[in-house]
Amino acid sequence: MTEPEPRLHDLAKHLRATKLFKHIPLPQLSHLLESGSVASARAGEILLDEGESERMHLVLLAGEIEAERSWTAPDGSDHVVARTLAAEETGAGFAFLGSASRARVRALTDVRYLAIDGDIVDELVGWNQRFAEDFKKDPELLRRMGLIKRIGIFHDLPMENVSETFKRMHQRPVQAGETVVTQGEPGDAYYLIDTGEAEVIRTDPFTDETACVAHLGPGDGFGEESLLQEGLRNATVTMIAPGKLLVLNKSDFDELVRPTFVEEITAAPARELIDTGRATWIDCRYDMEYEESRIPGARLMPLDSIRSQVHTLDPDATYIVYCRSGRRSKAAAFLLRERNLKAMSLVGGNAAWPFEVEVASA
Repeated sequence: MTEPEPRLHDLAKHLRATKLFKHIPLPQLSHLLESGSVASARAGEILLDEGESERMHLVLLAGEIEAERSWTAPDGSDHVVARTLAAEETGAGFAFLGSASRARVRALTDVRYLAIDGDIVDELVGWNQRFAEDFKKDPELLRRMGLIKRIGIFHDLPMENVSETFKRMHQRPVQAGETVVTQGEPGDAYYLIDTGEAEVIRTDPFTDETACVAHLGPGDGFGEESLLQEGLRNATVTMIAPGKLLVLNKSDFDELVRPTFVEEITAAPARELIDTGRATWIDCRYDMEYEESRIPGARLMPLDSIRSQVHTLDPDATYIVYCRSGRRSKAAAFLLRERNLKAMSLVGGNAAWPFEVEVASA
């Protein structure tokens, strides 16, 4: 079972005193911990099996565990070594167990713990080490880049593009109730919340129903979809608490971010990836378009619902996204990659797809 943990911010401070986490800014590390859940287990339960232990770090908050690791020596003999950890014995109020291959972690007493994805930790450490020299010269650059909750949008950009992107952002004060972008208007900038909170309101173009589809806070970005599509805003974003935004103008976005971020794939190699089970289709059009005709096996996930459905996707899978023409799918692939998923956009969309399609029956 899971439960809220009010000590996570303090835990982040303690973790930053360790070698592994010392290069991750406190806001990023706090968000990483908050994105997980504190779990409880009874004595005797397995917390991590051999498959999970290779990719997960474990922070023990209460109780005692045993970590048992097995390996095979060059002479073919099997070996097992076990160690115990107790949260109380370190003096910091927690114990840390790093990821390890072929390890099994078992609760010796009732325990409370937090599992942390090792791949995300590696990415954050690499990201901050990559710009360590720039941070020394420019503390404001460190502060701005430390806001980022997800590295995805900047992950594949050249180092100089990332640094220049943050340098070109200008700060904009905002008040509670202030509308930042309006659905239906052309996109003119990308926004990153520095301080404050906002809500995302979307009106369905077919039903005219309006709903709040997301809440945003410090470190969250918005506005990229319309820039990638060269189209109109698909939602309205209004501040619900005063704060400051970091704003990247469209011309700077087009120069520094857009050219290198969205990976595209043509029909033939896309079909090969799908046929060999190395990728999965996502159709980012509306349901009425999907029902009319679609590429076989595609999962429907309209562009304006990706933010709310992304948690249902396999983080280890590769996705090929398509729409009618390839414009919406660029934005969809951008959103998925922003959230650290592997995604590509199909060139030309299903309008240019030369292979089999499923069509609506008469």
